Amino acid sequence: MLSRRIVPAAWGPLLAATLVCSATAQTSDFGKRLAAADQLRAQDRFAEARTSYRDLLRDVRAGSPDHRLEGLVLDHLALNEQDSGDYAAAETAFNQGLAAVSAQSAADPVLIALKTHLAEHYIAETRPEDAEPLLRQSLAAMRSNAAPDSVALAIADEDLAVVCIMRRKFDEPEALLRQSQALIENLFGPDNPKLSASLLTFAGFLTAQHRYADALAPAERAWQILYASPTPIPTPYRASAMSVLGVVYYHTGHVDKSVACARQAVDLAEASLGPHHPRLAHYLSNYAAILKWTGHKNEAKAVQKKADEIQEQNPPAGTGYTVNVAALR
Repeated sequence: MLSRRIVPAAWGPLLAATLVCSATAQTSDFGKRLAAADQLRAQDRFAEARTSYRDLLRDVRAGSPDHRLEGLVLDHLALNEQDSGDYAAAETAFNQGLAAVSAQSAADPVLIALKTHLAEHYIAETRPEDAEPLLRQSLAAMRSNAAPDSVALAIADEDLAVVCIMRRKFDEPEALLRQSQALIENLFGPDNPKLSASLLTFAGFLTAQHRYADALAPAERAWQILYASPTPIPTPYRASAMSVLGVVYYHTGHVDKSVACARQAVDLAEASLGPHHPRLAHYLSNYAAILKWTGHKNEAKAVQKKADEIQEQNPPAGTGYTVNVAALR
């Protein structure tokens, strides 16, 4: 699983624009406040964003209750908690959001967003069996709509592909990922950064099947898209992309490139997420495995020790789906 901070970011402005009219009676600046909190989260200023989301949630609840707005704010708060590394708080906020909008129809965009994001959270905690029913419900609801949200559909297609990969169900992922890529390309063109998430997941899928040579093209294309993007790419996402690329390079014999990418993934993650984030432990483990197999055993041992210490501090949290070197050896 890759950091979801490029593609899913499209949910926020879309839903805020849809709901802001109903918010004017109680919070006329709802859209601006939500966008400001989202901007703090995008800058990895998680504590400040948390305060902003909670203040907005308080004001929404204090006015004439609008449960869809409440669900929307809780969804964004949960994403902030997940990005900050507090997985327990994230799950609580997601479930509170689902409870708030439980009376809505299955096709309600807020309900779909909450289910999709909670499923992604379960993926990050290595709980694909919990994620799968949520994603299949969301996809069924969207596909029953005469004019589904193409971005939301692309996200859910990719997420379900990730779940299938994690559960070793290899019949569906390729078709799901190609559908996701086609939706994004049709909307935004072949060089949009939103496409990179599906390309990197596709590279991970091919790597999980030991189709290393085939994985190189989508991994490199994804990184080229990100590198050339005129829009700044969030640092945690670049770390995820570097980690996938490093693993693919290792298995295709580009050892020097592999070491460099794995090291850069660690540096980027540590700088943006901090030294104790559960996602950093995964990148460190990949880096340690690559160092070990390239003969740097002492350095590898020190790096793996650091990864183990982070994992001990975050026992409930899994690494999620991305490419794991040790599991593929």
